[in-house]
Amino acid sequence: MHGFVVKPAGSAGTGGGKVPVAFLIHGGPQGSFGDHFHYRWNPEVYAGHGFGVVMIDFHGSTGYGQAFTDAISGDWGGAPFDDLMMGLDAALASYTWLDKTRMAALGASYGGYMINWINGKTDRFKALVCHDGNLDERMAYFDTEELWFPEWEHGGVPWDKPEGYTKHNPVDLVKNWKTRPW
Repeated sequence: MHGFVVKPAGSAGTGGGKVPVAFLIHGGPQGSFGDHFHYRWNPEVYAGHGFGVVMIDFHGSTGYGQAFTDAISGDWGGAPFDDLMMGLDAALASYTWLDKTRMAALGASYGGYMINWINGKTDRFKALVCHDGNLDERMAYFDTEELWFPEWEHGGVPWDKPEGYTKHNPVDLVKNWKTRPW
């Protein structure tokens, strides 16, 4: 896997000081981070405000071969979640100026889905930002015009293949959600 770390602007993160972390999660899920300006989660904007930015290309990301891209289908909360957590851990171990006690995770679309999944799986983040991410994969099928996509990703329609919609469904983990002070 590949990832990117963007150092904050100015002198933040130098001289042994620690900076908060903005952990950005791309959408898609068949997407990728690249060296381009993006209107949604632009790492330079976060770095400009003093955050150390971490971005991981997890299973499903494009640019690493079709098998790697296809690996996310039917496994939305599995390998991609593991990749994200391992990638974040590797960044924290490599860049000691990243403050693991002050981290926010942010994502949109599939990244937003992953924020909801993360909220039920770990409490390591002080803040989570979900932008247009699915909370309930079963109900999301009924509020989209893009039916091909969920049928492909989850192995069929929800009434014929309910297990595809419940295997990694964030709404089933809401009981684990917590809040804590920044």
